[in-house]
Amino acid sequence: MGSRIRENVKQIFHCFCEVSCPRPGEDHARIIDKFPYDYQEEEVLKSISKFTYPCEFEHTAIQHYSFVFTNEDSKWTFGFCRHDPKTDAAFVFLSSLPWHDTFYKLLNQISEVSQSYNPVEQRKYFLEALYICDIPTNGTLVIPWNGEQTFVSRCPNVSELPSIPENRNLTEYYSAADAHNMAAIFASLLHERRIVFVSRRLPRLSACVQAAASLLYPMHWQHVFIPVLPHPLVDYLLAPMPFLIGAPVPVFQSINRSDLAEVVVFDADTNTLQSPFDDLQNLPADVVSSLRRELRSQAMLGDGMARAFIRALVMLIGGYRDALRFHPGQRITFHSDAFVESRPSPVQPFLRKVLQLQLFQQFIEERLEMLNGGLGFSDEFEKEICLYSGRSSSRLRQQYKEWKRTVRREGTAFFKTMRNKANPAMKSAVKTVREHGREVRAACKDIRSRLRDSQLEKKSTADTNPPRPRPRLKATASYKRRPLHVTKAESRTRSESAPAAPGAPPIPPARSYRHIPALDHQVAAAMALAGSSSSSVATSAGPEETPAPAPAAGSSSSSLTAPSAGGRSARSSDAEELLREYGLDFSALRLRAGAATPDDVPSLPPTPPSTSPPSSLPPTPPATSPPRTPPLPARPGG
Repeated sequence: MGSRIRENVKQIFHCFCEVSCPRPGEDHARIIDKFPYDYQEEEVLKSISKFTYPCEFEHTAIQHYSFVFTNEDSKWTFGFCRHDPKTDAAFVFLSSLPWHDTFYKLLNQISEVSQSYNPVEQRKYFLEALYICDIPTNGTLVIPWNGEQTFVSRCPNVSELPSIPENRNLTEYYSAADAHNMAAIFASLLHERRIVFVSRRLPRLSACVQAAASLLYPMHWQHVFIPVLPHPLVDYLLAPMPFLIGAPVPVFQSINRSDLAEVVVFDADTNTLQSPFDDLQNLPADVVSSLRRELRSQAMLGDGMARAFIRALVMLIGGYRDALRFHPGQRITFHSDAFVESRPSPVQPFLRKVLQLQLFQQFIEERLEMLNGGLGFSDEFEKEICLYSGRSSSRLRQQYKEWKRTVRREGTAFFKTMRNKANPAMKSAVKTVREHGREVRAACKDIRSRLRDSQLEKKSTADTNPPRPRPRLKATASYKRRPLHVTKAESRTRSESAPAAPGAPPIPPARSYRHIPALDHQVAAAMALAGSSSSSVATSAGPEETPAPAPAAGSSSSSLTAPSAGGRSARSSDAEELLREYGLDFSALRLRAGAATPDDVPSLPPTPPSTSPPSSLPPTPPATSPPRTPPLPARPGG
């Protein structure tokens, strides 16, 4: 059956009727005029009188509404009515075109012509011009009539989605139902429930039913469809098959509500929905959330509302193209399992139910018929499928973001629950641990403060009393003024004339002194020098040195000799001067055999053996050089 809209329509309307209001005591209204005059469809004419005045209703203002006939071929024929409270008659157009707004304008034009100076003739001219007019292909209906006047109106494009406020039905439905109720009614339609719209106003009633059915595009409602139910057909509300009916309040109140089992009822006057089913929750969660989000947005002007529902259908059944199978020489077929697997796993349980829906089966049959007949199709639904396929690459990222938000939200709720439901003992324990923690932190802070104060105190004391450096004796001015030079002959004579005592380590060779030895060593050297100067042994004044006499037996190994320097003997004045520099009394010393006795001079520690080779001495200065002081003895351990 596919679409319920008839195709290849040749005429704009089938019949025009003027229907009088039923008089008191009459069961139905009467047709007082029609065009064309030879229209002989008696059953249709009887139905027109029933649907034009379906029940008693108040009409204090001009009202436009529509009704629908279902023909033998299951195609719909639309009736468009105009009620004027100033007259007791209504104007009706019967057509196969679902041009609601266009026919409402035509009805207004008929009413205006009927009030002219010659209403019968003028209306006849206008209806004849309209009847013979071809279906416009450019979207604009232009009707020249009476030789001077022209009627112009825009026609709806069936390839476009209905928009607000151009589409009166959609605008009325949007103002009557909120986002949740529209989504719930949409879910009930997808489950093919028995649905009833109720209202006291016929324009609102018919508009809401027509709009709800149009939001199923590209599918079409395949069951009983009556936008305005006349009172003689009230038994349709008790039918066991699915239906979508608009019942005026007087008609709906004429039946027993207990007889309406498993019926979804929406009151368009109060925006209340009563349903024994939970159809909205049976839809996939991502489809519902996306639909609600788009319906609650502010971008409902234009085709935003219709596009929100078509995107929901794309998410549900847009994968039908993945289930089409084509083999050379055979017709294109539809594979049900491939259709279910074309969508994510959360959607698959619902898709298995969709396969059993008559409206989906008719949709697939219509698409296969077009494909096998060589006809292509490119409607808004197919365009949205392409857009959805382009966005599917980012679907995993979006799901990850939603999962992360859910985990964060549930984690926060969990911790809040644990905090609110903690028993007093747990709270007390937490408080105790927290207090002890503060005490421990305070104690640690105090210890760190004491350590820091102690370190500062030590540092302050060290700055006030710096450590005394190790005393060292610097060279005298006379020593600096008279550099020491020893000849090779002197070194050789010294080493031969002063042999070491038995068992004692050898005395290291004389060398130039970089550092001043300790005080006791200098004293011993001075004493040895003094003994050498007072000796009776005379030194020759020649250029060659005279070997020093060997020490007496039993003398200490620490006794030192001072060889003559520069070919002259050491003078006592020089020894006295040196002793005075060190604060010693020369007269108090007892000299024996040119050297200090062991009783007078403290014994020196044994000199450790030297591992370094003797350093080379500088050459003897020329005879014209100033007199030089004799070299000091080597420092023990030096």
